[in-house]
Amino acid sequence: MRDKLEFDVVYSNDLETEKFERLFNDKSQSYKFYWLEAILDLLPTGREEFTFEELIEVMICNAWTTVTYYKLRLGPTVNGNAENFLEHATKALYECMGKPQKSVNKNDVMASIKKNEAIIHNDKMRLADYVPYKLLSPFFTDEALREGADYIKNDKHKELIDYMKAIPDEKILYRIIAGRGLNKRIILSHIWVQFIRDNYSVIKDWIQYNKAMFLEDRNPGVPGIVYKIDVEKDSDRKTEKVRDLWKTAAEVTGEPIIEIYTDDQIGIKQLSMDHFVPRSYIANDEMWNLIPMRKNKNSEKNNKLPDWKRFFTPFCQYQFYLYSLIFPISGETNVYLRDKFEKCRKDNLKSIWAADNLYIPGNSEQAFKKILEHNMAPIYEAAKLQGFETWVIKKDQRTHSR
Repeated sequence: MRDKLEFDVVYSNDLETEKFERLFNDKSQSYKFYWLEAILDLLPTGREEFTFEELIEVMICNAWTTVTYYKLRLGPTVNGNAENFLEHATKALYECMGKPQKSVNKNDVMASIKKNEAIIHNDKMRLADYVPYKLLSPFFTDEALREGADYIKNDKHKELIDYMKAIPDEKILYRIIAGRGLNKRIILSHIWVQFIRDNYSVIKDWIQYNKAMFLEDRNPGVPGIVYKIDVEKDSDRKTEKVRDLWKTAAEVTGEPIIEIYTDDQIGIKQLSMDHFVPRSYIANDEMWNLIPMRKNKNSEKNNKLPDWKRFFTPFCQYQFYLYSLIFPISGETNVYLRDKFEKCRKDNLKSIWAADNLYIPGNSEQAFKKILEHNMAPIYEAAKLQGFETWVIKKDQRTHSR
């Protein structure tokens, strides 16, 4: 990601690209990132004219996973409530859809927006009153355009719209065309459109970087935010080597793999790896947070936290069981098993505390638990504070005992 814009395109019309670079200088909310990103997302349609409503609906779609799955806050909160209209609208739709735990595609979000227009209409109107005008502020910094800057500052939208009619295309990113409410439109300058298209990937990356920096400030202590605003980056999961390690442990010992949440045995075909603290919060595939689980039960648990008081102890005990096979107190480790563990280091053992203190020879079960609890408890509590729900097991029956 880029913190600065570096353009390769030279323009004979002398576009003032430094003004474009200042689009995010003044920000108290995340709206500007999502508004500009929506413009970029709609450009491939070949159009250069969009209604406020079209852009705001794309903003909601782009915020969906960040708000509903990763539980990130897009702006300030007061008494625990969102003071961000984009976040509020997204959460309202999430409630209307029954808080789906599985991924929701853009078409489904759009359908929900249309169906629940009355519920989010006020949020959309508030967004329309703010970001389309404020984003343009850097283009009015010249003394000759001071009048337009005053209109933006004092929220004189009608006067600003009239004033922009006489401004040359190269001086402003887009004009706003009068209309009623959400039917107002922006018309992009064809000169700036060409600039954006020629530098599309650079600008997109720059938006993502600035958005990530802003959200880090609004969500202190939350790990992996850069991956939580870019679903493609987060989609590359790396649990196979840990799964292979557990499978090898079962082959070496002859003991079945057990699911700590039910005490049921897990067949190899049903074996998956569960993130004790959801991956959507922790944003990694570290082996100290992974535990065997049946695929169907893993899907049921999905994006939720297991009850700490009930399940951390069996989680820790089973983690230590695997550790004791890799680092036995007496005798030598099975070479095949140790090789599988070493293959996990690159992608599944990146935390310094785990590599240097947990997965080393010589830990007793008590020491192992102390290290694991000391490091995992704050992560678990932070996830709860972020809004992750506690998982209620549908079939609450422990059928086997180890």
